[in-house]
Amino acid sequence: MVPYMEWLEKSHREKDARFVRTFQDATLILTEAAVIEALRRSGSVRLHPTLENALLIYNKRGRQEMEKLYLGFTGIAAAHDLPLMICTPTWRANRQRLTAAGIRQDVNADAVRFMEGIRRQTANGGKSIFIGGLVGCKNDCYRPQDALPEDAAAKFHSWQIDKLTRTALDFMLAATLPSTAEARGIARAMGRTGRPYFISFVIGSNGRILDGNSLDAAIGEIDAATPENLHVGYMINCAYPSFLQPESLSARSVERLVGFQANASSWEQFELDGSAELLRDDIGDWSAQMAALHRRQGVKILGGCCGTGLEHLQYLLEILKP
Repeated sequence: MVPYMEWLEKSHREKDARFVRTFQDATLILTEAAVIEALRRSGSVRLHPTLENALLIYNKRGRQEMEKLYLGFTGIAAAHDLPLMICTPTWRANRQRLTAAGIRQDVNADAVRFMEGIRRQTANGGKSIFIGGLVGCKNDCYRPQDALPEDAAAKFHSWQIDKLTRTALDFMLAATLPSTAEARGIARAMGRTGRPYFISFVIGSNGRILDGNSLDAAIGEIDAATPENLHVGYMINCAYPSFLQPESLSARSVERLVGFQANASSWEQFELDGSAELLRDDIGDWSAQMAALHRRQGVKILGGCCGTGLEHLQYLLEILKP
């Protein structure tokens, strides 16, 4: 009998290779639209004050609402014959928050199993659906002054990253990062696992990361510090597509920027945060700008963030039809 850890490592290598191969071969990959905000505004579920949607996997109504969202994404991807990246509801499921909330379940592993159930409900067993383990910054994603320094970040996030990488996920995503230093620490922690991962920043309307650093400098720094691991690429999320200023990026950074999950509104993040009203720009403008990122800059992973829904993904894919 093959020892369990040997079998697990072999399984991970096979899954990692399949995901990376799909990523490299695909010209367009769909990812999800807003999840947490959609749940918050649904009126059907109550999010946890510090863990957001992580605990909904243990609640019948919560599972139903999340399944409805994710199956909407899988349906659109299947209709357009596209690979799909979907992420676990673990953006806030780090050890500190789970401990403070008195949660004893292995939320990160249970969340991956929940997503596997979503995948099994799709055609062909979901062979073109890839599950990502989602990690967020320690503190407020719009307050870079509260972000962790690099070494502290590597230590703080390692616990959750290790929990996720022992599961059947296909990749990891560190999302909504406002700080280059914390991103470097997360990249180090993810890199040590040997699993594929992405780093996703929040940028302002000036095209810079919220800590004031340029996207070009941040990409260069992290790539230089992590040359040996499966760092698949960089993404932007929680920003309007017009915020990106590609003319400020080197050719190398343009190549390394592979994904964009865009807000529905062109307002700055601090203006959107906590707004009682759902703010959206014209869906045609949103879609046209997202399509331009794909056609002109080669950004291949496209999806939505705050304020977006299935209609945004559908409208975008109609524009991108050959």
